[in-house]
Amino acid sequence: MDEIKLTGKSKDIVSDNISKLKEIFPDVITENKIDFEKLKLILGEDIDDSEERYSFTWPGKTQAIKESQKESTGTLRPCKEESKNWNTSKNIYIYRGR
Repeated sequence: MDEIKLTGKSKDIVSDNISKLKEIFPDVITENKIDFEKLKLILGEDIDDSEERYSFTWPGKTQAIKESQKESTGTLRPCKEESKNWNTSKNIYIYRGR
C-alpha cells in the first residue's frame, strides 16, 4: 500500500479541474489557457447560454464559490476533552485548529 504524506493544505480544486479538462478535451487548451469558444463548439447543442433560466442564487454567491476554491491550510482535529464518551461513542466534537 502506498504511503500518503499529508501537507496540511487542501486540494487545489481549480488546477485539478483544469487538468481533467486538458485530459478530456486537449483541443480546448491554447497557450495553457482554456478556449471557451472552442469548448462550446466541441460540446455542441448541450450548452445553455440563455439569460432566462431557473437557478438558485443569492448576493455574494460568486464570491462564495471563489472562496471555496482557495487553498486552505486549516486543519480539523478531534477534541477528546470535549467529546462525549471518546472511546465508545461514534460522535466526536471537532475543533478547527490553526
